[in-house]
Amino acid sequence: MEETPMTDEDDVFVGMYDFLEALEDVIKAADPEKRAALAETINGYGESCPDEFYWAIGAQAPTLLSNVMMAIDVSCRPESQSKPRPAIRLVDRKPSTSD
Repeated sequence: MEETPMTDEDDVFVGMYDFLEALEDVIKAADPEKRAALAETINGYGESCPDEFYWAIGAQAPTLLSNVMMAIDVSCRPESQSKPRPAIRLVDRKPSTSD
């Protein structure tokens, strides 16, 4: 089997957000019944294992896992049925002059 030489086109960087956008597009294009089943499964996981679920979508989880979970959760249901999730952000505290 002959190897194909690499070209500059083979070096295209596909980042995390490219991956997540593709995943979201696939889920949104899926059958609505399957998306609803996925949404119910995610809800069940969130209710059965809230500590794990909120860890998986929180700031303490690895970035990719957090973004994958949010992309799946948001894309498997119509916008009107999306459940609000808390925004968790890390903030650098600047020391005040009185500290």
